[in-house]
Amino acid sequence: MIEIDDMDSPDRVRVLGIVDQFRELGVNEDISLPQKLVVVGDQSSGKSSLLEGLTSLSFPVASDLCTRHATQIVLRRASQGDAVVKVSIIPGPTANSNGEQKKLLERFTRTLEADRFTTEEFKNILNEASVIMGLPGPSDDIENLEKRFSDDVLKIELSGPEHHHLSVVDVPGLFHNPTKYQTEEDKSIIRGLIERYITDTRTIILAVLDARNNLANQEVFRMARAADPVGMRTVGIITKCDALQEGDEPGVLRIAQNSVERLNHGWFAVKNRSTKEILDGVTLEQRKLLERDFFQTSPWNQLAKDRVGIASLKKFLGKLLYDHIRGEFPALVEEIRNHVLESRNELDALGPPRQTFMEQRQFVTRLAAKYQRTVNDSLSGNYESNLEPQHPLKLRMHLQTANEAFGKSVERNGHTRAFMTVDGYVDSFFKRTKNEENIYDWIRGLYRHSRGAELPGTVNPAVLENLFRQQSAKWEDIGKNHVTTIKRIIDDFNHSMFEMLIPEASLRVKIEDRNIGFVNKALAGATCQLEKILRDERGGILQTINHYFAETLAKTREDRVLERLKNVGLNDGEMQIIDLAAIKGAAHLSNEDQAVNDIHDILKAYYKVAMKRFMDNVILQVVERHFLGEEGPVKAISPEYVGTLTDTALSDVAAESYVTSSTRTDIGYKLDRLERALKLAESQPL
Repeated sequence: MIEIDDMDSPDRVRVLGIVDQFRELGVNEDISLPQKLVVVGDQSSGKSSLLEGLTSLSFPVASDLCTRHATQIVLRRASQGDAVVKVSIIPGPTANSNGEQKKLLERFTRTLEADRFTTEEFKNILNEASVIMGLPGPSDDIENLEKRFSDDVLKIELSGPEHHHLSVVDVPGLFHNPTKYQTEEDKSIIRGLIERYITDTRTIILAVLDARNNLANQEVFRMARAADPVGMRTVGIITKCDALQEGDEPGVLRIAQNSVERLNHGWFAVKNRSTKEILDGVTLEQRKLLERDFFQTSPWNQLAKDRVGIASLKKFLGKLLYDHIRGEFPALVEEIRNHVLESRNELDALGPPRQTFMEQRQFVTRLAAKYQRTVNDSLSGNYESNLEPQHPLKLRMHLQTANEAFGKSVERNGHTRAFMTVDGYVDSFFKRTKNEENIYDWIRGLYRHSRGAELPGTVNPAVLENLFRQQSAKWEDIGKNHVTTIKRIIDDFNHSMFEMLIPEASLRVKIEDRNIGFVNKALAGATCQLEKILRDERGGILQTINHYFAETLAKTREDRVLERLKNVGLNDGEMQIIDLAAIKGAAHLSNEDQAVNDIHDILKAYYKVAMKRFMDNVILQVVERHFLGEEGPVKAISPEYVGTLTDTALSDVAAESYVTSSTRTDIGYKLDRLERALKLAESQPL
């Protein structure tokens, strides 16, 4: 096992103890803790034997089961009565995409008392785990299997008084040349496993080199360089020095002395138990003695004593872990703090619990009250200072802009033909389209085609009504477009409001669904009201008591007389000779011309009065009454409305789903452990 004496000084015990407490609190479920070693190297490079030396966990002899998946060994300090061994499987990315397979893997767990965890029992558990992961068992033909490697992780947890919390991972070894037993796909899986571990900046990389292999061909060292360019997390370890051919030692010695592949933390050389030694019954304690004796012989005695043997490596790793933890600690604490804030925000986003009818009613009532306060502010123009210029919550601004655009559209485009001034020009108040028929010609034609029993030169009231209906024909489409625009503004406002007030998506959808009924009701009412206004304006007789009509008509008639007099040279304010015959001729018009002019001027004066009345009525009776009224889609959902709902109806809307309830519980547990970890970290600065 990793003895505390080998790994820690008193201060290291304190520092590691803080991280241990983080782990005990479960912080490692959310954050990578800086107390993990990962052993990487080529196939058959001695990684598993090195892992055995570091942990004293003996793997079955001649077994390749652990070389086909990552193996994580977690050491935990516990009392003698709690000394247990637990084996489980952590599903990898492939299994996580398959729900059934993930559940199958997560269900696999074996727990034994430490003194019952024999090598034979360990072998049986490994065989079971391999079957669950879909890997070949001891009697399977590897060549005929579709799956030979797995990205799942076999986790072995050892608890006992002799342990200190630490995590060591052995990953399958890299191979260079695919065969029928191990394919390119297998190589990709293994590479992905290695990269997943060594790119974690809080993991220390133990890069293993078989002394018999050429260092230049070891891809794992290139991967380590890429993951740890500065080399602050990488330690080189040479294995199988005792298996070298005579004469090959000098090259390995140069590597061990950090003269070939220079690593920031240098190299270590170890001698692990061979398969023969294991079969011969060489114990782990005897292994230490054999290793010590080996490195005292020539030429290995040329290496520094603190760079050879598993004991020296463990002492070095203890200091490296200590320094690594101290270096990572500020960032670790900041990450815990950020997770605390994120968890609080996630919990706040769910709102208060809504399990009982009372909780649901209180929640929705508060929500409706807050909604109405914001509605009132938005309708009065009292906007939040941080809103963007065109934010949907600026409701009154958007409504005013739309109403003004509606008014301008009616003024500029609501008429069929442009009215004229008394001097024969198009009135600038009215827009004239290209190739549009002259309004006098239009009036004259309709006047002639509508003669009835009226006396010559007089106007049939039906003619004026007909002309007005045709002249105001575009009002309907403009009005309907305005209703559509107002609905869109209301929809955008409510969408932004509900999104701001109700982060929980499922609840937001239910509230929005409720409000759709009010939106549809308002739209139907607004459309019906618009039709009534149009019918009143365009469907009956022409009526007004607005003095503007009479005054405008009188003024226009006066201007016409003055314009005709001006045409015969009579100018106001000048001394001149009067030609009564000319004046008489200028003042006289034919009955038809007089009728056409009168129709034009009456129609123009009335159209302006009716147009302004129509615009105001649409804004007040359609927009304000139906969309912004008490039963409209921005005011209907109120505390009073919530009070009318039965418990069952309210529950249909506001009851907390199982997913939300589970999420709330999970986040609550997570927040609790993170807050305790943060409190611990802030009270124990390194």
